[in-house]
Parts: sequence; structure tokens; C-alpha cells
Amino acid sequence: MVRGAALVAIVVGAIGCGPRAVPATTTPAGDEITLYRDRAVIKQRVELEVPVADRATVNVTIAAGVSVEDVVVLDRGELTISELRGRSAPALPSGPTELTFVVAAPRAGRFAVHLGYVTDRLTWGAAYTMTTTAARTSVTLRGAIAIHNTSGIPLVARAYVVDSELGPWRGRIAEQLGSSLAGTVKSTTPLAMPRALGRIELGAGETRVELLPNEPPRAMRSVLVFDPVGTKLDHGGSAPIRDVNLGVLGAAPLRVTESFEIPRKTASSEGLPGGPVRLLQRNADGSLAVLGEARLFDVATRVAEVDTVAIGTAEGVTGRRERREITIDDDDKRLVEEFVLTIKNTRKVPVDVVLREHLYRGQNWTLAYQTAREPTKEGPQQISLRTTVPASGEGKVLYVVVYTWP
Repeated sequence: MVRGAALVAIVVGAIGCGPRAVPATTTPAGDEITLYRDRAVIKQRVELEVPVADRATVNVTIAAGVSVEDVVVLDRGELTISELRGRSAPALPSGPTELTFVVAAPRAGRFAVHLGYVTDRLTWGAAYTMTTTAARTSVTLRGAIAIHNTSGIPLVARAYVVDSELGPWRGRIAEQLGSSLAGTVKSTTPLAMPRALGRIELGAGETRVELLPNEPPRAMRSVLVFDPVGTKLDHGGSAPIRDVNLGVLGAAPLRVTESFEIPRKTASSEGLPGGPVRLLQRNADGSLAVLGEARLFDVATRVAEVDTVAIGTAEGVTGRRERREITIDDDDKRLVEEFVLTIKNTRKVPVDVVLREHLYRGQNWTLAYQTAREPTKEGPQQISLRTTVPASGEGKVLYVVVYTWP
């Protein structure tokens, strides 16, 4: 996946009147980069033409910091590879690695070899903007991923991004396979899906790639959100945390936020990496004002059907969260908690409120009972419940969650 100027592959004939140098070529359409949170996996196609049916030596420049032990020959085709060695470029100790391998060809002709390796020299971050008008009835979502290349070589390839670290993502793939073949228990954490970025060129430094270049406007509506805990207590293990004081809040009223709710479009949102978002308002004179900030597409909200962006405190509306019961049954390996969420509305009109709860003790949970409408799972440990609170009144929602462990 390296451009011709950056990939130097030379085949040297082993017989005849002496060494014969024949430059190899690359086919970027056959190369791939998959960007994970911690590393990138590179699949590189090297094409070479062997003038005679004999042994040949191929020199390839690959990313800096990659040792020969980290390189895997994914597909050698008809060739036999008998030797593989590498070293860093002498002029640049931190520069690209020069990889050399010896091949044996069954005949004269053109051949291809696919190499694979992992590098930490490609890092990235995603960010989004939502732009609305003074009417605040729709928004236009745009996003970009900034990729920073310090590999020492320019890269050209079909690229994908996976919003997960490489090791855990592979573990989840194995877990899903084991579940389907052996009936093992699946994690409730939704799997990060690869997002295609198209064919990109990565020179040294930063390259920006648009994520939603032609996305049509999305509907937007005002809503109140009560989210008293947030994700800070989330525990990703299968066995629940048993601390009876975990998540118990005081009796003081808690903040409810004025927010905007934006439905997701499944087809265009699938696989988008998590990142910060700014909600902007374009005024009549063309100026932009920041209304609020949030995050989109994080693990906690990976399967959510809507996104919410808070823009301030909801005047005249407050909430309370009270735990009514906790029971730990070691014999049946069950932990049961019951909560009551109370919303007090002093406004002269009814209000619709989204109650966002985090089932932070562990990932093996079941919502056993609830009195709200539209209970929705938004992520591995996040749910939303909805209620309407009457004018100058009070509303209560009760729910029971059951955690289990092996």
C-alpha cells in the first residue's frame, strides 16, 4: 500500500551474465489499512516480475518501528519464500524499515506477494459538528477523521476504521464465533463495526478524511434529559461489583438538562467512530454560535437510536434518584436493585423527559421491571426510559435490574 516512489522492490537474477535489476510495481487497489484505536494493521501487495525460473531477492520499504518478526506473509501465491530479513534505514534511525526476502519462482513471469504487519505509527481522532438554524427543527451532521502518519513512508490504500483497540476487538470476534459454535454466553457489549473510508493517500503528518460529506439534514426536537450518574461508574466485567454504596446519591434535587434529540440514521451511522460533537446555530447574518457540546457514537451509546446534546439547565424541572432495595443472592448468583426516579415540574405546561440510567455494576444484566414508556437499550450498560410529567406536578418511574454472574 505504498506509492511507487516510496516502495523500492528490486529483483536480481541469479544466473546469466550477472545480476539483473528489475523494478517491481505495486497495486494500491490491492492494499488495505485498518485503523484501530491503538494500532493499525497494514496489508501490503508487492508485485514483481521474475525474468527466469530461479531465485530472486526483493527489497521493500515498510513502516518505521516494524521488526522482521512482526511481518507476516499473508499470501505468497506460486512463490516460495526461503528467507526474510529486515533493518532500519541507516540514515534515519527512526526511519522506515527495509525488508528483504528471497523468493523462488516456478517460472518466469509476474507474481504478487501480500505482506501484513502492525504499526503504532498511524494514529487518529474523529470529531463532528451539527449545524442548525434559529428554527432549531433540523441539523446537518458533518464529521472528519484526522489521521497522523509518522511511519516514515507515504501510504496509498483502501482504508477502514474500527473504534476499538485491536486486541479486545479480536477477542470479541472470537467470542462471537465461540457463541455461535458452542453456545457460550455472549457479551452485551455491541461489537465495533469497520467503517470504510475509501481509497486514501497518507503523506507525512496529518490527513483529514470526511466521514459524512453528503449527509442530508436530520430532524431535531427539544427534550429534557435526566442523567444523574453518567458513565463514570461503568464496570465492564461480567461479575457485578457488590459494593452496596456504589451509585447511591444524596437526597438533594439533581439537574435536568435542556437538550436536543436527533434520530440516528442506521445506514449512514454504522461504524462511525466515537468523538466530540459541537452543536452550532447559524444565525441570519451568517455568524455561528455554539449551543452545546456532547459526544457521538461512543461505546456507551453504540446501539442508541437517537443522540442528545445538552444546551443548558432546564429551569423549573429537577430530578431525584433513590435506591429502594438491593439484594445479593450468592446461592443463585443474582444481585437485584430497585430504583425510583422522581421528576418535579414547576412549569405551567407538561414536559417530556428522557431518563438515562447506567447499569454500571457489570455487563450481565436484565431489566426485570419498569413503569416508564419506551424502554430502550442504548449501549452495553445504558438504557433510556421516557415519561411525561404534568404541569406543576411530579412524575415517578420505578425500575428493577437483575445482575447475574457465572
